[in-house]
Amino acid sequence: MNDLGKMSHLDALLASIGPVAGLAIADIGCGEGALARALAAQGAIVTGFDPFMAPTERAAAGTGSWRIERAPADALPAADASFDLVAFVFSLHHVPGDSLAGAMAEARRVLRPGGRLYVAEPLAEGPHQRIVELFHDETRVRAAARAALDRHAAPRFARRDTASYVDVRRYPDFDNFAARMIANMRFNGYTEAAVLAPAVRARFAETDAAHRGEFDQPVRIDLYR
Repeated sequence: MNDLGKMSHLDALLASIGPVAGLAIADIGCGEGALARALAAQGAIVTGFDPFMAPTERAAAGTGSWRIERAPADALPAADASFDLVAFVFSLHHVPGDSLAGAMAEARRVLRPGGRLYVAEPLAEGPHQRIVELFHDETRVRAAARAALDRHAAPRFARRDTASYVDVRRYPDFDNFAARMIANMRFNGYTEAAVLAPAVRARFAETDAAHRGEFDQPVRIDLYR
């Protein structure tokens, strides 16, 4: 497995894929579209799909463009063979378990010949995981996403390459950490009270001391060709 070191989600994708200018990219589980906009700024033509976000008109960004469509991963409103790259970045484990097989089938359907499927998933380990697991333990759903890749993605592609990187997380204090976690509640199933629990505050302080303010999250990349 190739270790890419510490880098952003965008830089890890570019290190794995290469230049994206001119590529048609599907960003599955795009949220508010931060990655879609960043890829568009690199020259890609990006369509983000998310079941919870309001659709947008296509907008220019740098030399590319982006838009969001409201759709689940297993029912993409896109034609066959319409994308060069399908990307799941920290989103595959959010796909319901009974929809994972359909999501992998849809990813293959919308890819053009020679297209690639890029999946970046957080591992259930590291300093950040040790804190967050107290109020939002994703170990089970991440394992389900991994199993779906092995069962439903690998047989549909000719080759799989793997890599890893570290998603850098920095929080100056617990209040900053809590505010950022609370802002993500609408995409996850926890409460503000759970984030602010004394046990979470204590583990944050312990982890902060042990790792000198570095709350990094290890990530695995699976790239299917």
